[in-house]
Amino acid sequence: MMFSRKAAVGSFRLVQYNKHTSSIILTSIFLSGIMLMSIVSNYASAWNAGVAGDWGCNSNTDATVNRIKSFHSPDRVFALGDYSYQDTATCWLNKISSVKSITRITIGNHEDDSSEGFSQYKSAFGLSNTYYTMTFNNMRVIVMDSDHSSFSSGSSQYNFVISELQKASQDPNIKWIVVYLHKQMYTSPNTCSASSCSNTGSDATNLRNIYHAKFDQYGVDVVFNGHVHNYQRTYPIKYDSGSPSSPIKACSNANNYGDCQGEIFVTIGTGGVNIHGLAGKSSFVASQQDDRFGALDLNIENNGDTLAGRYYTNDGVQRDFFKITKSYTSTGSYTFGPSLTLSGENVETQSSQNNENNGKQLGLDNGQGKDNGQGKDNGQGKDNGQGKGLDCEHFTQQGPERCR
Repeated sequence: MMFSRKAAVGSFRLVQYNKHTSSIILTSIFLSGIMLMSIVSNYASAWNAGVAGDWGCNSNTDATVNRIKSFHSPDRVFALGDYSYQDTATCWLNKISSVKSITRITIGNHEDDSSEGFSQYKSAFGLSNTYYTMTFNNMRVIVMDSDHSSFSSGSSQYNFVISELQKASQDPNIKWIVVYLHKQMYTSPNTCSASSCSNTGSDATNLRNIYHAKFDQYGVDVVFNGHVHNYQRTYPIKYDSGSPSSPIKACSNANNYGDCQGEIFVTIGTGGVNIHGLAGKSSFVASQQDDRFGALDLNIENNGDTLAGRYYTNDGVQRDFFKITKSYTSTGSYTFGPSLTLSGENVETQSSQNNENNGKQLGLDNGQGKDNGQGKDNGQGKDNGQGKGLDCEHFTQQGPERCR
C-alpha cells in the first residue's frame, strides 16, 4: 500500500494503491496538511529491497522468497551468498525464479569455484566481475567478493572498492552508502564450528582490518553479510585499531539514529538452509535471533532522508528494525528521483513508492523444511575450516535446525 505525496491543507483525497492487487481505492479524509506529511514521512517508501543469505533449496527457501515478495513488491533482492549448496545453481535459480530478474548476488563460499557452479551463477546474473556497484535513487551500493577474488590491500578488488567509496563520498547526489558481501566482519559467539564463523577468525580479522577504517573514512552507512546462519545487527560501530575485534560503539540508541559516525553491520544468514545457534551476545550487537528464518526489508523513505531496515521472520512478525535519518546539507545540485546504474552493465530505471510494512501479515510458512539433503563433503572441510567445512552445516532441513 502506498500513500501519495500530494497534500493540501484542509479537505483532500488520500490515494491508496495496493501493488499486489493493482486496485486503487479513493478515500475522502479530512486531515491537516501537516498530519498528511507526517503519514507520508513515516510510511512512504521510494525504493525497497529484500536482503538475505544462506538460502538452500527447500521449503524454508520458498517461505523466504514469499516473505521478500511481501515487501512492497521489492525493486531489488540483495542475495548475500551461499545459495544452492550443490554443485550447480539450478535448484536455487528455480526457487527464486519469481524474483530472479530483480536479484543481485554476491559470491559465497559455497559457489566460489568451478565444482560449485561458479560460472553458472555469473552467467545467470550477467556478471563480468564478482565485485561491482549499483546506484538506486540517492544510495550507492558496493557489492564485494569475500570468497572468490582476493580482497587484500592493493588487490584489484581493493583498489576498485576504495575508488568507488571515494566517488560515492564526493557525489552530491549520494546520501547513502551500502556495502554487502558474504563473510562477516563481526559476530556474536555462535555454534558454527568453522573458524570463518568466529569473531576472531582470519577472514573476519582480515576483512575488518583492511576495510572497516576505510568505511569509517568514506561514510559507509550499512554493511550486510551472510555466512553465519542467524540474524544479528550491531549498533553503529567504528573501527578500533587497538582492539579490532571489539569495535567502538558510536551510538547507543537501540533503533533510531541520526547521522551517526560508524556503520551498522547486519548479518542475515537466515535464507533457509539451517540455523547456527547463538552462544552469547557481543556488546556491540543491538539485536539478534536464532529461532527462525527470514529476511530484511530495506527502504529509502522520507523523500530520501531516511534509510530503514526491518527484519521479518517467515511467520510475518517484525523482529527488529533500525532507521538512520539525515538532513541533506550539500550545496551541490541534488535531485531526488528514481534511477539505477550498475557498473559495467546496462542502465535500468526503477521506481516504487510504498508504505511501511506493519509486520502483521499472515505467516506464509513456519519454516518447516522437508529436504534432508546432506552436505557434499559430509562435514569434512577441505580448507581447514575456512568456510567450506560442513561439520556444522549438515543441512538437515527440519525447520530451524541448530548446530549445537
